[in-house]
Amino acid sequence: MRSVYLFFFLFFAFFTSSAQTILSDKELFLKQNPRFQTYLQTEGRYLVLDVYRMGQIRRHRFYVGDELVFTIKGQRKKIRENITSVSDSSFTYTEFNEILNEHIHTEVPLSNVRKIRIYRRIPWVTQGAYMLPLAGGIFFLSDTFRYRGGMEFHVQFDPKSTLIAGGIASLGFLCKRLSFPTYHVGNRHRLHVLRVK
Repeated sequence: MRSVYLFFFLFFAFFTSSAQTILSDKELFLKQNPRFQTYLQTEGRYLVLDVYRMGQIRRHRFYVGDELVFTIKGQRKKIRENITSVSDSSFTYTEFNEILNEHIHTEVPLSNVRKIRIYRRIPWVTQGAYMLPLAGGIFFLSDTFRYRGGMEFHVQFDPKSTLIAGGIASLGFLCKRLSFPTYHVGNRHRLHVLRVK
């Protein structure tokens, strides 16, 4: 009889110890990456870009400290800065002015952002964005300028090799568009602020 009680006790102890605990949203957030603790201390706000295409939504998140590449309405120059703070309707980045020897904080309202560039690391494709245009250029130069010995080079232009080199380089530009897409912020792609509760 004691062995039966002992069996039930061990059975109960085993299943209660292996039961999974339910984590809160903050605990899940920190489990994903421990460095997010600083975002929770700053009221947990972060930027979200929702990209709508072909019946699905892809969400890109930008936290305090992340680098953001964007353009502002009325300007053509791309701004590449780290986010220093996020409010309900804007974000702030900081630049160091060497002349004044101080940090200058610039607040950007979300309604002024025109484009955002995303960095996605795709295996083999992201490397192709850098290597394929280089390979196309090397192929074109090696086929056009042929070494004859000494200091002599023979120049022979072939339209077929130009076409092949252009095809290799254009594959690299396609890989670049896939790895570093740029989205226009507006009706279709929405930029807003969320908060970790």
